[in-house]
Amino acid sequence: MAVDPIRIFLVQSVEERIDSLTSDLPDPEGARRFYERAVAEHGQTAGLFKRDAGLLADALALAAWSPFLAATLLQHPDYLVWLGRERASARVKTAEEISEGLARFAFTNSQLDRQILLARFRRRELLRIYLHDIRRTSTIVEITEELSNLADSILQYALDLARQEMDNLYGVPLCADARGRKGIASFVIIAMGKLGSRELNYASDIDLMFLYSDDGETSGTGARGAATNREYFNRLAERIVQLVGRPVGEGAAYRVDLRLRPYGRDGALSCSLAEAIRYYREKAHPWELQALIRARAAAGDASLYARFAEEVRASIYRSDETVERALEHVRTAKQKIDRHHAKEGRGYNVKLGRGGIREIEFIAQALQLAYGGGDIWLQAPHTLIGLGRLADRGLITERERSALSAAYVFLRMLEHRLQMEHGLQTHTVPEDEGRRELVARRMHFVGPRALAEFDAALAEHTANVHAAFARIFNLREVDADRLAPRGGDLGAAGEPIGPSGPEARSIISSASAFASRFTRRIGQKEIVESLREAIALSPNSRRALSNLERIAASLAKFEGEVWLDERSLGELVRLCGVSDPFSEMIASNPSLIEALSVPRERVLSREHRALLHEAVCREGSFGGELAALRRTWARLIVEIASRDVAGELSLAEANRLQTSLAEASLDLGCSIARREATRRYGDLDRWPRLVVFGLGRLGSGGVDYGSDLDIVLVYDGADSFASALTPEEAHGHLAEILVAAISSMTRDGYLYRVDMRLRPDGKNGPLAVNERAFIDYLRERASVWEWLAYVKLRAVAADLEFGRALEERARRAIYEAARKLDDQRLRQQARHIRERLERERTERSSRSLDIKFGRGGMLDVYFAVRYLQLRDGVLDEGDERSTLHTIERLRAAGSLDESDYLALREGYSLLRRLDHYLRLIAGRSTRLPVAGHPTLDDLARCLRFSSPEELLAALAESMAQIRAAYERIIAP
Repeated sequence: MAVDPIRIFLVQSVEERIDSLTSDLPDPEGARRFYERAVAEHGQTAGLFKRDAGLLADALALAAWSPFLAATLLQHPDYLVWLGRERASARVKTAEEISEGLARFAFTNSQLDRQILLARFRRRELLRIYLHDIRRTSTIVEITEELSNLADSILQYALDLARQEMDNLYGVPLCADARGRKGIASFVIIAMGKLGSRELNYASDIDLMFLYSDDGETSGTGARGAATNREYFNRLAERIVQLVGRPVGEGAAYRVDLRLRPYGRDGALSCSLAEAIRYYREKAHPWELQALIRARAAAGDASLYARFAEEVRASIYRSDETVERALEHVRTAKQKIDRHHAKEGRGYNVKLGRGGIREIEFIAQALQLAYGGGDIWLQAPHTLIGLGRLADRGLITERERSALSAAYVFLRMLEHRLQMEHGLQTHTVPEDEGRRELVARRMHFVGPRALAEFDAALAEHTANVHAAFARIFNLREVDADRLAPRGGDLGAAGEPIGPSGPEARSIISSASAFASRFTRRIGQKEIVESLREAIALSPNSRRALSNLERIAASLAKFEGEVWLDERSLGELVRLCGVSDPFSEMIASNPSLIEALSVPRERVLSREHRALLHEAVCREGSFGGELAALRRTWARLIVEIASRDVAGELSLAEANRLQTSLAEASLDLGCSIARREATRRYGDLDRWPRLVVFGLGRLGSGGVDYGSDLDIVLVYDGADSFASALTPEEAHGHLAEILVAAISSMTRDGYLYRVDMRLRPDGKNGPLAVNERAFIDYLRERASVWEWLAYVKLRAVAADLEFGRALEERARRAIYEAARKLDDQRLRQQARHIRERLERERTERSSRSLDIKFGRGGMLDVYFAVRYLQLRDGVLDEGDERSTLHTIERLRAAGSLDESDYLALREGYSLLRRLDHYLRLIAGRSTRLPVAGHPTLDDLARCLRFSSPEELLAALAESMAQIRAAYERIIAP
């Protein structure tokens, strides 16, 4: 008589049933823990599992393969009912089918914030897709295609939502055809990278570019009136990125990467069709054209993308391309990736490591670039399809096609197992044997030799890939680590510390590979030797080498004139050895090299307002003014950074210069905004007096690299104003244009992020407020946290005479309001706000130290100092408003005893210097690199510590003393 396994299963006890279902899973204990929690926390789940044995088996399997998805089911047990309906079908859903599911999900979850809704929908869909993955009912090609369809549907939903919002604000974007007939301009979201080739990972970034059809102006039927199409589509793109990519509570649906757009970080978020075609035909780097191999329309007007693709196809697949040149371009791009990857931690990287996924992709793309111009059949974006077609044409052997395809499937599956353990974008195989054995079991290796067989398979596949890569690119087998920059050689500014011995000789030898690009500009043979020597002696030779290579590639394509002599080249090498952000800035605009040699005395004596005014006044349009402002600002900030890197500026001088530049930028921004408002809304007769107040670092005179500008706009309500617009409307438009002038991204870059959330009534208040309402708000409605922020209020731009008089009144209003509040309540409120900021910001990551928001960080100093200022009426006066100066004034006033004074002064001095060099070296961040990261070595040497360990020990002691002083000052 046949045995019925279902009948046996049903008569088993719960424990027997769970044991039988989990015994063959890769992580049986994890699956059991999931079951126990699910039943204990959600009573109805036990009944559901009892009724549906298949659903129980699938839920346990998901828990064993992905703790991340197990957590999703525990947080949303109702997803189990949905999964029970969906799990039976293994068919790949189209983007349209997924969009229908998203519409239903949005309808039943209409109370959710749209960003949270999209993140939750994606996580729910991953349950279904990953189940088919681990059950092996779908191939790797089907899995990545469905993940790509899921992203497409979410992008289309975000586009539809954002476009309706923009239409409500500005009306529809209009354009005219060749016959002058009016129409609506179209828009498309272009996917690139893995999303573009429909090979998306579970935790991939999505690489996007935004394109609109025509310039023009909106219909003006929205709440804010007309805007240019460029403004409309840039705001549309920004809103899409917010909906899809901004983390809120449960994380973002996707991390959005926009660096592949025309002009990279310096380009506008959205680009017109004509502008994009011109860029890719005339200015794009080879690697940018390579990236277009995998471009497609993900959402929006597919016909617009088709027009773009047809226009740039000849630039991607050149009919005159030589095999040697195509391979050289791709080889150079791969070498850059290798150098960057060398800075990462230990463990094999399945994407970027030797014989990894990137080598497979680059094999296919290099040969497509080399031969695709003469053979359109080779122009296939998907890697596996491309490999098959290359083999059919005899460009790779059948054996190579088979080996590369098998390796691709193995490595992509491994990548998925690594990422779906915790839902993170990781590509590194763990070195710990226990963790790696778990990975092996999740890769379906079973038995006592599972780990050994997994390691052997990984070694075999990667060896096959690299053998093909080496043959096609004609590589000599060399020790890649010898040439890869590790970082960690940064000396104190003005005190270069370079490598010695074989390492130095290796770097000097490597420099020769691209030094000729500079010599063509300089025209002196001996400059090659000077370059090589400068690299070897730079503060960080390996960083210098990496950054110089990017700049050299940009110089090779740069059409303008750049004067390079030995001095300017030496300054360039030094900057490249210290600062990645400024090296990237120069790579984007090589003309900035000339700003590196400006002497210290001239930098210190610059009249920033006059220089910016001189540059802007010659322009007659809004776009021209913004471009001139950005070009001049970039030159001035590079001058400051160059002298800073050379050790010729103190921290106070660097902050003073950057604050001056920020104030001048805002001043010119106001002038530009007034002119543009007049163009848009007609002659507004005489504008009332207006002041821009600075808060935060801008208010205290501590602007540093990457600082936001916290501002409040106040106008004179008593002045007459002849216009059809009310003063509030006019100044609201003015504020919008000012923010756009300062913070919008254009092809010439952007200046600062502008933050106006500290204005009266926050996001619910008008962008600009009249002086009476401003003072009344401070006296009657402002919260304690607003008083703490407004302590640093300072007039920084526009009508400074009006602003300084109003500033004095505002200070008195704050002080008088604070005096009416009981000291105990003032203290409690300050402490509550500080603790909330610490909790919100430090809970996101515990891996690295946060020098601003963490315990004993800069916010402890700010809150302690500002509380004392309010309590004792010790408000800032004069031009010196820095936190250190305020600490001195509090001591002199008797508000600080000697021990707290020393703890705050010395600790804050260390934190500010550390923050400054972190911004200069790696870019804006409040978190220190994790232990062992090369940048930590750089910071230690820059601050004159003998080792990272010594720096961290001193930092820990200083932050402990700051926290102790904070606790004494703001006791519970």
